[in-house]
Amino acid sequence: MNWLKVGAVVVGGIVVFFVLDSVVHLLLGLLSAIAFVAIVAGGGYVVYRLVSGRRRREVRSGRREREVRRERDERTIVVPPATPQPQPRHHDVEDDLARLKREMGR
Repeated sequence: MNWLKVGAVVVGGIVVFFVLDSVVHLLLGLLSAIAFVAIVAGGGYVVYRLVSGRRRREVRSGRREREVRRERDERTIVVPPATPQPQPRHHDVEDDLARLKREMGR
């Protein structure tokens, strides 16, 4: 009877070892697959940003040419000077502090 218990513990240990080994193997396989997908997706994103950045630069250079032409056209237009805005009153911190102290009851 004693040897039967020892044999059951040994067989149980072997079964647990194989189950844990397969679980760890599946997790590592899943992790490596996720890492592979992340690397491929990251590379695709970098390529997309590089390609779209070139297009933006081309579009921007076209905008710059139009802006330069517009600036040349605007130079000939005479713009009347803007009316001066009134200066704000001088802000006295001491008056505000005295008012706050009166309102707070001090």
